[in-house]
Amino acid sequence: MKIKLIAALLLLIPTLALGSPDFKSAFGSRDGCFVISDLHTGKIISEYNPKRCQERLSPCSSFKIAAALMAFEKGILKDENQVVKWDGVIRDRAELNRDQTPFMWMSNSAKWVTEWITPQLGLETIQRLLKDFSYGNQDFSGGLKDAWQTTSLKISAHEQMEFVAKIWTGGLPLSPKTMELTKKIIFIKKLGKESEVFGKTGTGCLVGHDCMEHPSPMLGWFVGVLKNGKAEYAFAANATDLIPQGPPAGPRLRETVLDLLKKLKLIR
Repeated sequence: MKIKLIAALLLLIPTLALGSPDFKSAFGSRDGCFVISDLHTGKIISEYNPKRCQERLSPCSSFKIAAALMAFEKGILKDENQVVKWDGVIRDRAELNRDQTPFMWMSNSAKWVTEWITPQLGLETIQRLLKDFSYGNQDFSGGLKDAWQTTSLKISAHEQMEFVAKIWTGGLPLSPKTMELTKKIIFIKKLGKESEVFGKTGTGCLVGHDCMEHPSPMLGWFVGVLKNGKAEYAFAANATDLIPQGPPAGPRLRETVLDLLKKLKLIR
């Protein structure tokens, strides 16, 4: 009996060692969820709003992670330094109106690069790879350029977390080179002495398509991996605004998640 009790207490130690963020205050005027797991065991170590974390929503620009895997695997993108020539269309952000490398595509969230990639892949290839990835509902019927942007393709936070974990553990039926190149281009920054964060945001309008120009409630995503030496974690978060808010929802949520990771004492 004593041995069983000690074993049970030992299992609780990692959870007890975590901080206790005030998730409700962190999300503020947003209905959101957050889930994080040990990348190697799959064990969930913290979760907020689990019902919402199981709900499938449009991935918005977080889909670019999947698009990058597809593009590298099929040779549309050769490496992280390839230059994708600007199409000449003037868009609302200056950083979009120039040539892009794969890393810039991610960091600038250049939708036009995704729109350049998906027609080259073709619907049949995309649907097959979405199935191989177990990527949400795998429904690309919304069109090669818009299925992932608040139309047909939907995925839950749990599925997003499991998807990014597979990139790090080699759990996808893709070449090691493809997965290594994708990791490189979704690197965000170093935090603390040992921590590195990888991931991708996503922002979508809940109504219409002009919420960036005329503030209105948005959907935001932040999906990725946190590395602390040998310790690695996969996480996913999404949130919908309850009131109109100005800055894009994805970057706002990224800052919220990074703060939560600090409060969970996972950043060193």
